[in-house]
Amino acid sequence: MRNENLALEFEKRGVLGTILKFSIPSSIGAIIGMLCVLTDRYFIGQVAGRGGMSAIAIVFPYMMIINSVNFLFSGVAIISGVELGKGNRDRAEKVLGSSFLWILIVGVFLSGILYMFNDKILLLMGASSSNFQDAKDYTKFIIPITVFQIILGQSTLIRGIGDPITAMGVNIFTAFLNIILDYIFIFKLSMGILGASMATFIATALSAIYIVFYFIRSDVVKLRIENLKINFSILKEVFKIGSPRFYNQLLQSVLVIVTNKKAGIYGGDLATAAIGIISIVRGVINTSMQGFNQGTAAIISYNYGAKNYERLVEVLKVQLKTVITIALSMVIIMFLDAKTIVGVFVKNDMELINYTANAMKINLVMMCSTAIFLACNNFFQSMKENKIATRYFFIRIGVLNIPLVYILSYFIGANGVWMAFPVTDTIVALAILVSTYKRIKSFKVQ
Repeated sequence: MRNENLALEFEKRGVLGTILKFSIPSSIGAIIGMLCVLTDRYFIGQVAGRGGMSAIAIVFPYMMIINSVNFLFSGVAIISGVELGKGNRDRAEKVLGSSFLWILIVGVFLSGILYMFNDKILLLMGASSSNFQDAKDYTKFIIPITVFQIILGQSTLIRGIGDPITAMGVNIFTAFLNIILDYIFIFKLSMGILGASMATFIATALSAIYIVFYFIRSDVVKLRIENLKINFSILKEVFKIGSPRFYNQLLQSVLVIVTNKKAGIYGGDLATAAIGIISIVRGVINTSMQGFNQGTAAIISYNYGAKNYERLVEVLKVQLKTVITIALSMVIIMFLDAKTIVGVFVKNDMELINYTANAMKINLVMMCSTAIFLACNNFFQSMKENKIATRYFFIRIGVLNIPLVYILSYFIGANGVWMAFPVTDTIVALAILVSTYKRIKSFKVQ
């Protein structure tokens, strides 16, 4: 039978109030998590300067690959949310149990592969003699973080079962512990970039362990020993849901590698270091929007399972208005004082500051289009409509962004690398809006 508390929360209460209850903690948690990344980069920039920032840019695809596997298991929260909406608690618990076992298997396997080919992968990503060792040091603790990172990603399910405060608390704990350990390892123990990766590993591992115990004690959907079974049908279903974001993240990794190499060709280490900084600022904006999207995903999934389509559409409208406002506000702030923002991450390097500030304005000018794309794609994913979500992810990166980096850089150099991003997101945002409108119209027919 259905959980009446969830039914009241997701179906009966005011739309705006419900969205805010779930999205504000999600957004705060995501922003604080990003604060951890910002602090990490700040410390590295202060200690290692341009060389450290370029090393981070090289390693960034590594972290994206690990996150891609995390996204592959994001289907656990969506499937469980839909099943709880239908009143199938036993089914939700079976999905949770089998998925946790698969997380361990996949995480350990991936870590082993990355360790075996670490040097070759770093060279493939564009590492040079000046940043190879720093990049390698950073991966020493980033690679074994895989299992814990995937488990930490299941905090979305905590939010989905009606406990957004705990989900936010996990993110806050992870971020602040990471910041404290960063300071100790980098400055007090003089461990440099290696200390930064060690701090990330410890903070993530402890938070992941907490999540495991949370589900063991949960009254809504419990992690039970008898459900820790290898179930290929559940794995297939989970992967089917998570595959759009998985493929997107893999393509994003390829995009970052291509961007690093093209920027390096036309701008050298200066452009590579600029990428490291721009990716942080873009990440802050994306994280703010995705935090809100994560909060609405649970509401969309539940109401889709309950066939409450009118409420589902209301949620989407509020979601679009909010993420567009977030993106527009942050872009305005960035344009007003880009040099100050860049100066946070580097000191005594005006050449890098001026170069990055100009490149960042080109790269981030159309973040409102990015906001539309992310919100609409989250809408399709939350309803388990994976073909549409996957198609748009592929069009965005594989068909548009990567080719445009090559084409535009060929004609206008490094500026073409930065310009490829806003052009891509403007085109794909218009296309996905049309698909979203058609899907909403179909609800009225059902």
